[in-house]
Amino acid sequence: MPGRSTAAAALIATLPGALPLAQAVAEPLGGEEIRARSLGGEFRGFGSTRRRALEDMIWRLGPDGTASSVSTIRRGGRDSGEFIEYHDTGTWRVEGNRLCLNFSSVHSDLSGCYTVDGAGGDHVRLVGPVNLEGTLGH
Repeated sequence: MPGRSTAAAALIATLPGALPLAQAVAEPLGGEEIRARSLGGEFRGFGSTRRRALEDMIWRLGPDGTASSVSTIRRGGRDSGEFIEYHDTGTWRVEGNRLCLNFSSVHSDLSGCYTVDGAGGDHVRLVGPVNLEGTLGH
C-alpha cells in the first residue's frame, strides 16, 4: 500500500494549486465584459426548460437591444423522434453585472436576469430564471 499513499499524497499536494484555477474559470463576468460579448453577438447553448426537455437555443443579441431566439427540442425516441423548433423576439440589456432578456411569446419562461459565469474562452454558464450553458460572444 505504500504506492497508494504516495499517489494520494501527490494528489493532495496538487489540490491547493488547482483550486484558484478552478475558481477563476467559473467567476461571474462584470457588466462591461457581458456588454462587449453580447453587443451584436449571440448566445448558443442548452438547458432544461418548462417544455420538460433539453432545449438547444440561439439568442441573437442586436446592437440596438433587440433579441431574437430560436430553439429546438427533440421529442420521442432516439431513432423515431421528431424535432420541434420555437422562435421568439424580445429585448436585452445589461443591468449591473447581469444579462437581462425579455421575450414576448414562447420563450417568456427565459425572460429575466442572468448572472454570467465565465468558464474559459467564450464558454459561459447563465444562472437565472433557467440555468443554461453554452458560449457568449461573436
